[in-house]
Amino acid sequence: MYKPLLIVPLAGLALLGAKDAPRQGLVETSIRERVRQYELAYNAGDADAVAAIYAVDGTHTYALGFTHRGRGEIATGLKELFAGAFKGTRIAITPLQIRTLSPDVALEEASFSLTGLRDPSGADLPAVMGLCQAVYQRQGDQWFAAAVQCFVPPPAPGPR
Repeated sequence: MYKPLLIVPLAGLALLGAKDAPRQGLVETSIRERVRQYELAYNAGDADAVAAIYAVDGTHTYALGFTHRGRGEIATGLKELFAGAFKGTRIAITPLQIRTLSPDVALEEASFSLTGLRDPSGADLPAVMGLCQAVYQRQGDQWFAAAVQCFVPPPAPGPR
């Protein structure tokens, strides 16, 4: 007798999950497009276009350990990097997982590969591989990076 009472709430939960699936897909598509825009702008050396992907008060903590706070500081910092040590570098970003935390907030986990770095003598350095975690915030119909933190994992320990 109690089984029909259990089936109705479970069916309701299934419908709620199905309703959220299209929204999750739309969020993922939108954030993947932002990542693509970031790659294109970065690889073109366009600091202003990269910074436009961030919220006005967004932050980016780089794998090197420093943080740019605010869209203006992100643009200025990237212009300095692109004129110096990061001139001619290229980035490839692979989103690994995107989760919707609320209708206006999403979390992206991604891997990245940065190539084109050179040592002081001009010799090529190996690619830098790392991970990033980004919080995106929807403002109107667009998603902006509110906080991005990147790191380069330490090498795996060798055999004993």
